[in-house]
Amino acid sequence: MAPAPLSAPGASSQREGSVLICGLGSLGQACLLRLLPFDVPLRCLDRERPDWRDPRLEERFGSTLVLGDMRLPHVLAQAGVASARAVLLLSTESTVNVEAALQVRLLNPTADLVVRSSGQLASLGALLEERLPGVAVVDPLLLTAGAITEALRPGDQEACFRVDGESYLVVEGNDPARRQRRSLRQDGADPVRPLQVVPMASHHHRAAEAVPAARVQGRWLALGRSLGAPLRRWRQCSPLQQAGLLVILALMALGLALFSAGGGWRQGVFVTLALLLGEFVDPVNVMLPPGDGIAAAAPWLIGVTLLYSLIGTLLTSALVAVILERLLRERFGLGRPGRFRRGSRWILLAEGEELAARVADNLVRDGLQVLRIDPRPGPALQRPGLVIVQRWEAALAALQHCRLEGIGLLSVDLLANLQETFQLQKSWPDARYAILSHAVEAAERLGDLLGGVAVISSMDLVADAVVATAFGERVEEICRIDGANHLLVRYRIRQGDGLLGLNLSRVEQGYGVTTIHLLRRGRRSPLVLPSLDLVLAAGDELVVLATLRQLRRIELGCPDPPRWRLRLQGSPRPEGHFTALQSLARHLGGAPGAMAPLLDGGEHLTPALDRELAEQLAEDLRRQGLHCAVEAVAVGDAVASEGLRP
Repeated sequence: MAPAPLSAPGASSQREGSVLICGLGSLGQACLLRLLPFDVPLRCLDRERPDWRDPRLEERFGSTLVLGDMRLPHVLAQAGVASARAVLLLSTESTVNVEAALQVRLLNPTADLVVRSSGQLASLGALLEERLPGVAVVDPLLLTAGAITEALRPGDQEACFRVDGESYLVVEGNDPARRQRRSLRQDGADPVRPLQVVPMASHHHRAAEAVPAARVQGRWLALGRSLGAPLRRWRQCSPLQQAGLLVILALMALGLALFSAGGGWRQGVFVTLALLLGEFVDPVNVMLPPGDGIAAAAPWLIGVTLLYSLIGTLLTSALVAVILERLLRERFGLGRPGRFRRGSRWILLAEGEELAARVADNLVRDGLQVLRIDPRPGPALQRPGLVIVQRWEAALAALQHCRLEGIGLLSVDLLANLQETFQLQKSWPDARYAILSHAVEAAERLGDLLGGVAVISSMDLVADAVVATAFGERVEEICRIDGANHLLVRYRIRQGDGLLGLNLSRVEQGYGVTTIHLLRRGRRSPLVLPSLDLVLAAGDELVVLATLRQLRRIELGCPDPPRWRLRLQGSPRPEGHFTALQSLARHLGGAPGAMAPLLDGGEHLTPALDRELAEQLAEDLRRQGLHCAVEAVAVGDAVASEGLRP
């Protein structure tokens, strides 16, 4: 989906109207199931009566379903498109969706339109988003590729995503205690706190600091590594390669001993190398005494030199064949790959066509080596980080002595993916496995049943993005974290937005989202993982990681109240009085002059705050000489204190 700023959060909650779903296949019904708890009017349209996958849908929409072609104006009018706040065009035929989008826009100029499209219409979709306001073109392929990439990427992170070219890692999404808290909550509520996210560059920097740097050991250690490099290369060679090298060295040594007689070691080197290059007449002439002909040559000399010449001819032919094969493969994309370096790390992708190409590009971009199996006709391809072959046999032969970090089976046939998984697990049991399923319910539990295999349901991922887009959001990527889909969403704060005037602590703790980027008006570069005491202003652009339920709560303006407050007593030091007023004003959201009564020396309780801000404020005030204690607030008191801020 093309990245675009979101509409005003909170503003859409005041809009009235239904959500119209056109096309009730797997994706359409998955979107309906997600829309049921949101308490919005729903209407359905399809060309023919669908095969209902859930009895709740048939019971609720079976009698009100409108049948007809979504491209026809009278059918859309019958379905209530004129009063719809959002229209989801989810047919499997992209051209039908685009034609219907144009007709819907004529009948309803203000509704948000979500158009399902494919990669072939990506350029047309981008043009539609530019020309028609309120239109979002969703490419399910693009969104699924991000989740598959995360499942295959090696490392202990829970997920990885990119924002404006910067990569981030979610490092605590799979925390056991957090997972237990989720399992104990039966109402399906969201996590009680945001995720822990770190930039990938800083994560790698800390990992590098844990390993002793070679430069600390001095030049002698570097010299030892350089001397040990040939030994490591020798160990990485296959037994056949090692035997070939030993034979060549033995022939060189034997040739020096045999052909040095009468001319010294220089003659031995010249004759041996010439024979091993396939020459015969010239090296033999060098060894004959001056003035004597071939009749003076000893029989053993003729036989040994002929044998050396034949071996040299074979070696030269093999060398030319290797060079030609390497040239064709690397320069022209022809040929088949040989075996990769022993012990090298690879990720295998099977089938998937354009989806596999997107996943491979993501992995190569992160510095990983990928081998793709693409059975479509065409030449093999090899470029830095990526090799493409057509047959399983060629791929498995090349990976025979390699370490597979991840294996992605992206065929549309789930049973074929499972069969290949079980076969490959015999050879690479420690690899990360990800298989694609078109629309399998409870994919997470199915993966656990299969021994930790990541079963990714494309419809499950795309449905969350489509529903979020129906409420005005623009989803840039989806991360699968702790069994839930987290959407990467970009907000642009405008006048009247529900987030306007809130600090980032309220955004995170009130709604459970995770703030990633904050781009302030007038700044060229964004604030990465910004401070939680920053207050959102008009013109700010905020990128968050949130679930669909959390996004809906932002739209409705229903945050959890803060549950902590500060008990403070005493007066600050004279030189720190103004600093204390500024700290109170920044954390409590008021003017510095209005905070003066809190510093009169008596005991006071601040309005409810989020815990991070309360602890930060307490630390600031203690430095100025006040006595502070952070206390928990009862739920009722927390709600009441929202209106008591200075």
